[in-house]
Amino acid sequence: MICTRHQQASSDPRHPAPLDIRAVPELTQAHLRARRPATPVSLSWASTITTRWYDHHQHLHERWHTRLGRLTTANPHIPPGPATPTLTCRNLITYPETLTLATALDRLPPQLASRLQLPRLAPADHDLLWKRLHTR
Repeated sequence: MICTRHQQASSDPRHPAPLDIRAVPELTQAHLRARRPATPVSLSWASTITTRWYDHHQHLHERWHTRLGRLTTANPHIPPGPATPTLTCRNLITYPETLTLATALDRLPPQLASRLQLPRLAPADHDLLWKRLHTR
């Protein structure tokens, strides 16, 4: 999905060309920081959780909104239409936090909030993160 050498990413098959991610260096940094890949189970949980957060404007909404703006400005070829960049770029926008969360879920440290750069982490009992933390 991300090519650090060419600073490009593929987020959705509806995009006519790879996306230029030079304006969003945290995507490449997150990719390079992942020393060992997260387990598929944790990556799936993390992706589901960050997707829910993104869709419901929870926790990291301002950071993701800023990141989306930089990505769409750098890629004017992203087609407008019913599938907006908000939807088609969602996985890229949440990518750094998804990797961080997946790694944390593999280890579940007590400082999860600080690793996600949140002031505190208090998910509601219907939040998928809460459910994952309590199914161990």
